[in-house]
Amino acid sequence: MLVEKSFDTGEVVLNYAEGPNNGPPFVILPAYYHVWQNYKSIIPTLKAQYHLYLVDARGTGKSGRTPGRYKLKHMVEDTVAFLNQIVVEPSILFGHSKGGWMALWVAYRVPEQVKAIIFGDAPLNIPGLIVTAATEEWLEDGKNEREWSGKPYNDLIKIFMDRNPDTDMDQIMLMAETFSNADPELSSYWTKLDEFFEGFSVKDILEKLRIPLLVVQANPEMGMINHEDVKWARTIMPKLSHVYLGETNHWMGIRDKREHLFLNAITPFLESLR
Repeated sequence: MLVEKSFDTGEVVLNYAEGPNNGPPFVILPAYYHVWQNYKSIIPTLKAQYHLYLVDARGTGKSGRTPGRYKLKHMVEDTVAFLNQIVVEPSILFGHSKGGWMALWVAYRVPEQVKAIIFGDAPLNIPGLIVTAATEEWLEDGKNEREWSGKPYNDLIKIFMDRNPDTDMDQIMLMAETFSNADPELSSYWTKLDEFFEGFSVKDILEKLRIPLLVVQANPEMGMINHEDVKWARTIMPKLSHVYLGETNHWMGIRDKREHLFLNAITPFLESLR
């Protein structure tokens, strides 16, 4: 059983879910917009072996709003405070998408608080991503997400059912819960990524990272990491671990009832840390 709690960083109150103390701390940092409930499929397995924490970023779910302060560095500061004051001992960080960038930067900032990182299908080529963010398709996605953010839950259910008629109802409900509880201002940063990533350099971090790192890559046609990015990262950090889930999208099986694919992929890495 998980218990929802709150933590005041001094600037914002974060909502988080915590499991029983069944082992070393394991912290999940969700994707952009997304709340901890999106990871419910992997919770039973992880909470049986770890002291599990799932943290909603500022501007999402029940966490507080911080107008004008939604850059990646602000979310990293929140996570550093959370690790220092709530978790205290070195943690395994699983960061999915935006959470992956957070995990990298947190480990760079406070390496003594991070035991290992699972980097879940987040782009490694940030300059390339910023270029992509200027395309018509990306801008259209950003417009839609801005319109969805903060809308009533029932309205979003109808919107997502109309847009995704073949999608499982559980996923529709998760999407509606996610966007109904998202600050619309978050979407504005998603279309000006040069500002969002201020001060963040994957290259600088990988050059100095001395803790185990596992990159979990989905199929590039459905996910966000391509094979070239992984090769590039390995030229900087040769000991980087990598698993490829070629039959999955950006969610790596977590939201489409194939969570075993993700859990099986990370198990050897986790066992190597024991």
